[in-house]
Amino acid sequence: MKNYIDMANRLDLKRIETDKKRIEKLQAEGKYPLYFSMPTTIQYELTGDCNLKCAHCYNRSGDSDVVRNAKMTPEDWKTLSRQIVKDGGVFQCILSGGEPLLMGKHLYEIMDILSDDGTSFILITNGLLLNKETVEKLAKYRYYWFQISIDGSTPELHDSFRGVKNSWSRAVQGAMDIADKNIRLTIAHTVTPQNLDYLPDMVELAYKIGASSIEVGEVLPSGRAASNEDIILTVEQRNLMLKMISELSLEYEGTMQIERSMNVTLSMKKYVTTPNNGCIIRPNGDVRLDCMAPFVIGNVLKDPFKKIWIEKGINAWKNERVLKFIDSIDAVSQKGDIPNHVYQDVYL
Repeated sequence: MKNYIDMANRLDLKRIETDKKRIEKLQAEGKYPLYFSMPTTIQYELTGDCNLKCAHCYNRSGDSDVVRNAKMTPEDWKTLSRQIVKDGGVFQCILSGGEPLLMGKHLYEIMDILSDDGTSFILITNGLLLNKETVEKLAKYRYYWFQISIDGSTPELHDSFRGVKNSWSRAVQGAMDIADKNIRLTIAHTVTPQNLDYLPDMVELAYKIGASSIEVGEVLPSGRAASNEDIILTVEQRNLMLKMISELSLEYEGTMQIERSMNVTLSMKKYVTTPNNGCIIRPNGDVRLDCMAPFVIGNVLKDPFKKIWIEKGINAWKNERVLKFIDSIDAVSQKGDIPNHVYQDVYL
């Protein structure tokens, strides 16, 4: 079998270099900023609570200590959203958790504040709380896409991985309801040794549901996954997954996009080569660079978001400690695997 891992990495490196040169050319022409005075994308991790117990959750959402440490109240999120609008606004807000739909009416109130300013959304949900009434309320907003996680082509595969019986049927029905509203639907699918052979069936299911795309990735060795090593792909299994993705992409070309997650190390190297334009705000108020790198640049319960962004966010990916961290991942594994211990929060 061909080495599809190396092929994918070479393709990603080429894309990163192409994007870098394109941005540098635009910057030289004065058509692209050298830095962003406000991020274009912010992810809200709205809650540490969750109604599933997924074996791979890097946040350990739903665990008692995670829920207990979630200091941001719904009113805090609304205050933050008003502050962001006042400071210039944001083009895209990614809403996640935990499970964001557990916020109930507060979720819509947060979205209203941002939507009225022109923000569009990516909403990431497990689909358990989607029903006709909820979908109707959500349909009024603008989305880059609406993401629902389905981790198996059958109830048995999905429910055992997600830890709740009937979660598959509810996620599938919710996904169909979203697609029926002509909202761009993405299915997020995590590949494990247990469901790898069923990937073609999973892609077919996403197509039948009405998804515009399916995002295929693997488990990161963090959070609960650190104690569930049997759900992490071997190098050989990763190579097979990439082979299958390559073949399925050709089969579904022109009908549905099949995306794959980029190698973790390369993803972070991409951030280094372009001006920083995004961050994550966690349930405890911490502002983190992203879900892969463990670096925290401030806390919105202590300082205004814009102050944090201007002082530390703009050039955070050029920070010496961040660069050393990325190099250390290369030293750990040529394939881009990250051991769990490097995910401990580091305050810049």
